[in-house]
Amino acid sequence: MVTLDSPNNDETSEAGNTWRAKSALACYISVVAGVLIVALATALVLGSSGVNLRDPPYPLSLVSIPVNEIAILLLTLAFARRSRASLGQLGFKKISIGMLLKTFLLAIAMLALTATIALAQNAVLGPDPTEEAFARLIAPRTGVQLIILVIFSMALVGPVEEVFARGYIQQGLEESFGKVRGWLLASFLFGMLHALNVLRAIAPTFVAGLVLGLIWQRTGRNTTAVAIVHGVYDSIAMALTFLAGF
Repeated sequence: MVTLDSPNNDETSEAGNTWRAKSALACYISVVAGVLIVALATALVLGSSGVNLRDPPYPLSLVSIPVNEIAILLLTLAFARRSRASLGQLGFKKISIGMLLKTFLLAIAMLALTATIALAQNAVLGPDPTEEAFARLIAPRTGVQLIILVIFSMALVGPVEEVFARGYIQQGLEESFGKVRGWLLASFLFGMLHALNVLRAIAPTFVAGLVLGLIWQRTGRNTTAVAIVHGVYDSIAMALTFLAGF
């Protein structure tokens, strides 16, 4: 079993946080509403510009990822500022080389686990046309597009979604409900957030949230570590989608 290095004492000496479940849930609701509003606005802008949203000339993820992630980041930082949370309290800490290498292994293991769950769902329920259509809309079509989306995954998706889901949401829920219940609830909310894309994403992303939340706990609430795992996970998934020819 792969385990991560424990953080140094000086990396865990931040003062206790100042927010609990009420602020965490308010942040979550604000982010869900914000993402929906931004997605609608983006669709309206693209549609009015003549882009066929059912068969776009480029992956919509090239637009949706930066727009959505910036919205999530701004809303999360607004709540963090209101809670007077420092970057250290949100979990931005140093990681060792050994931990960095293990994050890549954990990302691969997490991808294998979530892919197994997705395959099991399709075996029981049959193929999901909505899931396949969504994959075609966001999948890179050229090597250059793949590189851009990998950069987005590592620089935006991983860091932004982890400071939101683990650094702020899970931390606030754990402060109110305890380590286990806070972890479970944060993971469930993480899965539900991805239902905005595809309903069948709930189960795989719930499990991914459990894994990421556990890593976050085991590393002393190190959001940097889980951000890398998340970014690598999405990058590999994007590369596999590209190779599959969606």
